[in-house]
Amino acid sequence: MLLEDTGVAHCALIGRARELEVLAEALQAGHGGAVVVGPVGIGKTVLVHAAAADPAFYSVTIRGSRESGKTPFGALAWLISDLPDGLGSRPAHLLQELEQLLLKRAAGKRILLLLDGVEHLDELTAMVVSQLVRRSVVTVLATAESLFRSAAEFQALWTEGLLLRVDLAPFDLDDTRELMQAILRGPVSSAAARALQRHTGGNPHLITLLTREQTDEGVLKEQNGVWVLAEPLVSSGQVAEVMTVRLKRRPPAERSVIQLLALSGELPLSVVLQLVPAETVDTLEEERLLEVTASGTICLGPETSAEAIAASIPPGRSRELWEEVSAILDPALLPSSALPGFCRWTLACDGTLDPQSAQRAASLATASGNFGQALQFVQSVEAGQRTQAMVVEEVRALTAQGEYSDALESLQRLVGAEGPADVDLWADLLRHQVLLLRLLGRGNPVEVLEKARAAVLPDEPEPVRRKREALLLMVRGALAIDSGCLADVPPELAGIRSDPALPPVVRAGAGALQAQFLALSGRAGQAMTLLDAVMEDVRGVSIPSILDTVHVRVFQALTAAGEYARAAALTNELVDGRSPRAFCCNSGEIASGMVHALSGRADKALRSLASAMSQLQLRDSIDLLPTAQSLAAYAHLLLENTDEAARLSENSAGYRWRPTAQLESVAQLLRVQVVLAGEPQRLCVELRSMARRCLDQAMVAPALECLAAATRYGDAKAAIELAEAAAQASGRWARALYCFGAGMDGNDPALLVEAAETALELGNVLLANTAARAALRLLDGRSDSADRVHARDALRLEHLSFRELRASNTITERMKTLTPFEAEIALRAAGEATRAEISGALKLSPRTIDWHLGKIFDKLHVSGRSELGEVLGQR
Repeated sequence: MLLEDTGVAHCALIGRARELEVLAEALQAGHGGAVVVGPVGIGKTVLVHAAAADPAFYSVTIRGSRESGKTPFGALAWLISDLPDGLGSRPAHLLQELEQLLLKRAAGKRILLLLDGVEHLDELTAMVVSQLVRRSVVTVLATAESLFRSAAEFQALWTEGLLLRVDLAPFDLDDTRELMQAILRGPVSSAAARALQRHTGGNPHLITLLTREQTDEGVLKEQNGVWVLAEPLVSSGQVAEVMTVRLKRRPPAERSVIQLLALSGELPLSVVLQLVPAETVDTLEEERLLEVTASGTICLGPETSAEAIAASIPPGRSRELWEEVSAILDPALLPSSALPGFCRWTLACDGTLDPQSAQRAASLATASGNFGQALQFVQSVEAGQRTQAMVVEEVRALTAQGEYSDALESLQRLVGAEGPADVDLWADLLRHQVLLLRLLGRGNPVEVLEKARAAVLPDEPEPVRRKREALLLMVRGALAIDSGCLADVPPELAGIRSDPALPPVVRAGAGALQAQFLALSGRAGQAMTLLDAVMEDVRGVSIPSILDTVHVRVFQALTAAGEYARAAALTNELVDGRSPRAFCCNSGEIASGMVHALSGRADKALRSLASAMSQLQLRDSIDLLPTAQSLAAYAHLLLENTDEAARLSENSAGYRWRPTAQLESVAQLLRVQVVLAGEPQRLCVELRSMARRCLDQAMVAPALECLAAATRYGDAKAAIELAEAAAQASGRWARALYCFGAGMDGNDPALLVEAAETALELGNVLLANTAARAALRLLDGRSDSADRVHARDALRLEHLSFRELRASNTITERMKTLTPFEAEIALRAAGEATRAEISGALKLSPRTIDWHLGKIFDKLHVSGRSELGEVLGQR
């Protein structure tokens, strides 16, 4: 019921604001107009009609079609019928009569021709349109799937600069989600949006159809107010029918190429040219339906909805095409970009993969984050034929999917075998074995590491031995950090980053680990200096698994160091971007939610977390839900939604596996504040006790967080302990916390202002606001010049941080609390008008204006006209 009465029109212009602006500018310029180019379903016609809605125009619609294109003046038939008979054989006279007819009907308005499907206009219609444009009789807004297939007369309007060309790109993930939310009238999870965006290629029409179809099938399901992906997409129905119809319009050779590439993903150009004429490839390339890569392969263009096309192809036809390709293709010669797609197609057609191709394809699939596909490739080979490298890929994929017991079982089958000679493979196996033993709580990872030392043989070549030693140190360091045993981090870890004999990827990984260790142990200043170098190093790293590991460690180091602004910037850069596995969908939303929650931006945290939690309640393969629920409960607590915070905390899932010590400390810190929210004295005692336990383990950063929280709740003992502990640490966060603790203990407003200033620079608006308010309380009633300066700074910092704490605190929302009269005064006061000018314009005394401004400043949380002008963007 929800979907039947949900039209497309109300959400069709999502993601097209800039294009609409460009068309409006083209119309206002008074030149020839514009042509909008893009594939079927991309939204050309709706965009053009939205741009043409200006009542200043007299609009005339002309639609090109395959049938009308077969007849001279076919698209103009309905207009020509109002002209004298016999003009069809006299084009010049027809043009004159048509011009007069249009001018008469326009009655002084500008004439706007809306041309839909210009590639189907016959030559004579295109000539008439061209002449009307050149004579400045009409302005044109046109749509075209392919401008190159339009008549030469029309193409000339573009090539000569009379028409502006506007290309419509497919929807990105954000636009896809926004369109789905408009159709479903509710929030949509990242996983659901990503699945539909990938399947449709970002085509708005297909997104609309698929959203409705998958909802009817129960694939998209509403969970706690969020639409989530409950099952894999159903590849049949209306979308498949649409793609079938579109393909049938193509000549057989073009249809075959499109089907081949939709099924395989990518093929060598030399192979395709053995199956179809070169002219076919040229035509499709001109229309941007396929692309020829620098490596000599071809693939479908980004606008062609490859997955939807592949789903529409019957199995028999797919098998027929695969047999044709397989007869002339050696998989061993396929480039990396083409192999996984061909192997996937092979298995779908009940073909077999040789072990070498299966292992290579599995490795590539794992690198791209397609772990299910990697397992499919490995498991297509008989167990007895699987190489060590294939088992390693299986372990990697199973671990990434959260199937830890199966991963450990697969890995242990290699324990008795001779270790791999390849150092990287050896280290990867060791890293996974230690990780799995820690997560599952089985066996002793330390014993595994001791045995691994024997693999570092003194007679190995020097570069191999040094690399093996470095990788072993990194595994030892990671285990110690993740277990919360910082005393066990090997001191030699620090030297790996500066060893020029080691590969850059090893140095970058070791640097990120060392930075996390330094941040957790209270040496954030050193950690940040190191991170700057690490981030520079990783710019040259192209190995996804290394990038993922480094990015996660960098994120953990930034949060441990209290560098929330930098952590937020990192997640914004990497979510669904350069780090496709570490920060995609749910994990990216949780990373973003964590930064927002810890820094006090509760509304933003909940926006990030809501869809992730709903999706994770259906499937949580890597144990993210408990973290998400702890963060969400704490965010509700910050918003004073204590009942919802308690409900989330009571119903939160426990960790199925052992989380890292850093993650566990964050979850405990948040959870205890929710559970003991109504008992501040008991809460502060517990927070101080947690801090002492952390300090006993040398986990300085979590200890500082616990003491800072207790100090925010007003615990005097915690303030003393915070100042003492922070004084022993380094970095901007330690300085902010020292000033906060010492300022609260000594009633020192100058220190509290410094704490607020530094915290705001770091992105921690919660501490900034708490410290600024505490300073203002101390400064109330003081009048000497130094105190006035501190009070002014404290008020500025309190206002800046206040606007960041909640969505309702933003200037946009605060303006809504004003009456219309107050809003008018506020806007005038935000500008350059003087007090006298405002009072004169509103016919009120200056004193009355001042009285109103005082009320306005209080409501908007600004200190005066200068700040008002800044926040309203008028100064």
